[in-house]
Amino acid sequence: MATTVNPYKRFRELLGSNSKQIAEVKITYNDGTSLVETRSGKQFIARGNSVITGNKAWIVNGEIISEAPNLPAYSVTV
Repeated sequence: MATTVNPYKRFRELLGSNSKQIAEVKITYNDGTSLVETRSGKQFIARGNSVITGNKAWIVNGEIISEAPNLPAYSVTV
């Protein structure tokens, strides 16, 4: 009996389920959340308020885990 292998499913297993991104903290709220903005302009509420407004933060699965370095970003079209 032959078994079927789903290549997409195997690929997703390699990536894992954690979504990690860098975003700028726009506003910190007293309820333990922050309004953040990604480089593409998407704004959303993330859990955590440990990063000061105006600084960048590492966000994993919607939660601020630490402050990210404030390095310049460039886009290059090839």
